Amino acid sequence: MAQKLSVLLAGPGHEVVNYQMMPAFLSDSRLAVAGQAMNWDVLKSQLPVYKPEVLVVQAGVAPGPDELINLVSGMQAWNGVTLVLLPPGATGARGAFENMPGVVAGVHSTEGLNFGELPALAYSAGETARARLMKVSAAPVMAAAPAGVGYMPPGLQPVLTGTKRIAVLSHAGGAGVSTVAEGLAYELAVRLSIKTLLFSLGMPAAAASHLRLRYIPSMTEFFERPGRASIQSAIQRLEGLDVIVAPDNSLEYLRMGQVVDTAAPNSIYAGLTAAEDGSYAAMIMDLPGAETPWMLHPLYFANQLLIVARPTMADLFATRHTLSALNILGSKLPRESIYLVLNQVSEASAFTPRQFLEELASALDWSPPIAAVIEHDPNILAAQNQRVPAVTRSEKLTRGVRQIISNLFPGMENTLSQTQENNNGTKSVFRMPKFRLG
Repeated sequence: MAQKLSVLLAGPGHEVVNYQMMPAFLSDSRLAVAGQAMNWDVLKSQLPVYKPEVLVVQAGVAPGPDELINLVSGMQAWNGVTLVLLPPGATGARGAFENMPGVVAGVHSTEGLNFGELPALAYSAGETARARLMKVSAAPVMAAAPAGVGYMPPGLQPVLTGTKRIAVLSHAGGAGVSTVAEGLAYELAVRLSIKTLLFSLGMPAAAASHLRLRYIPSMTEFFERPGRASIQSAIQRLEGLDVIVAPDNSLEYLRMGQVVDTAAPNSIYAGLTAAEDGSYAAMIMDLPGAETPWMLHPLYFANQLLIVARPTMADLFATRHTLSALNILGSKLPRESIYLVLNQVSEASAFTPRQFLEELASALDWSPPIAAVIEHDPNILAAQNQRVPAVTRSEKLTRGVRQIISNLFPGMENTLSQTQENNNGTKSVFRMPKFRLG
């Protein structure tokens, strides 16, 4: 089977990209969606990093046709091509795009467009570009992961709310799961004023050391007295962020992890459900890598999954294991709810984002899109050693976290843009935490 074509989807807003464009592309086994860009700044930053073979872009995402032409012309460096979708009223720009035959493979009006036909157009454009340079791929593929939906653990009932319940996971140690989870939670709660609850479920809980919190109270409060009141008593607060940590005592942690039945009143799943009282817009779960109820119950509870990986061979194999194991472990997350976060990326990385996706897709016959690429930054570790939220000290982490938010939270593009305008009276990206270092 030929190597999948990598595609980047871009358009003005979540509805255009994720609702109009994404579904058809995810169902096409010939294509691997490298990522999505919902605004111009994200597209400018993602395109040279992901280096997709095909860019499918709704031209309304750009300030104007000249800016978009200048951007896509750079795709010649890696033999990439573009499909341009013109919104109604913008057809006057068609000629300018059609005069770029080496880069623009097609120009289509969105008026009356059948978006289900776009994957076939993208595939044809990408294959033509490959053939032009005689780069026909014949890479073998491994057997795909078992199809179908895995079992639902006994007693598990779906939680039907509007809350984003986001599990953050890696089967590779040191990938940066806690960094991503804590940064995402802090950005949502403190900078964007979105009520958020962070669960730090490792052993020991990373949030205690990274965010200057305590190990007590913890989820022990709930396990000793199951109920909504006891889970509320386990909450610690950092500025506007609510945090619940796993118990620090090894015996307690192991004992609580032995409750396998999700229907048990003192299960980890029950604790997560008790915390979801309808007031939180987001619940972020920092998961351990071991396949125990401390990982599994949050996976059953989640409606979104972020898989964190470094661009290394070890993390590639770990990510492949995670994706293959989801059905076996009992997760019912649909593919469109799963994203990758490439962390600690640098020029010395073993894989580019595009290569990482291609290797993953060749092994499993699909790969999730990349929600964010976070560059390596020593300021992150320095902040964690000082017990300061790393997102307040790293512009690179802030940028990556905001890419994640733009993918997971529809309609947040304007808010994200406004809070980045530091010189216009809005919240600063680098607003320091209120507590003192002591």
